[in-house]
Amino acid sequence: MNDGLDAVIVKVLDWEPRADEALIAAGLTGARRVFDLYYGRARANLVTKATGRELGDGWSAALHIAASVAPEEFLARLPSRVGTTEIVILGDIDDPRATRILCEQARHKDFLHRVNAVRALAKHTGPASREAVEQALADEDLVVRSAAIRCVADADADPSRGTTLYEAFLAEPRLTPLLRQEARWALSYLREGSPIPLHPW
Repeated sequence: MNDGLDAVIVKVLDWEPRADEALIAAGLTGARRVFDLYYGRARANLVTKATGRELGDGWSAALHIAASVAPEEFLARLPSRVGTTEIVILGDIDDPRATRILCEQARHKDFLHRVNAVRALAKHTGPASREAVEQALADEDLVVRSAAIRCVADADADPSRGTTLYEAFLAEPRLTPLLRQEARWALSYLREGSPIPLHPW
């Protein structure tokens, strides 16, 4: 019964060309099948070429596609303890429930949850998301703090606050060479009055 859907999911897991389009075309039924398999509510013998990290990334991609097709269903299926994959996906879901979960995750004890939540909140608007980002500006972890500064610098029409925050960040004695390089790179754009590109490369 699910052989056709499972074949499409295998193509996504194997990163085959246009596999994402096929899963999107499967609609709500395809999305539900991904949710069932991902969260262990159903089992299937999916024979894939991908293994290890590549297979894990493929499942993350399948879940992201399914969530884009059926965001309401995704929110309904979320476990009480979300992982970093779900946190990233929630950034693309414009729903107050997604914002609430991300704000909670921005206070998580694990810095990976916090940094991914702050980055995801950059795509959300409203006072709750802004407040969570503002709180992250004082996070003990410098990676989280850097992500929060980037959110502020991207969100503010006036680059002056982002410039001020990055300049203060560069004075932090615990700054790693990579974070220092990224801060200087972002500052170079802010001082020109240009938007910061998505990636420094």
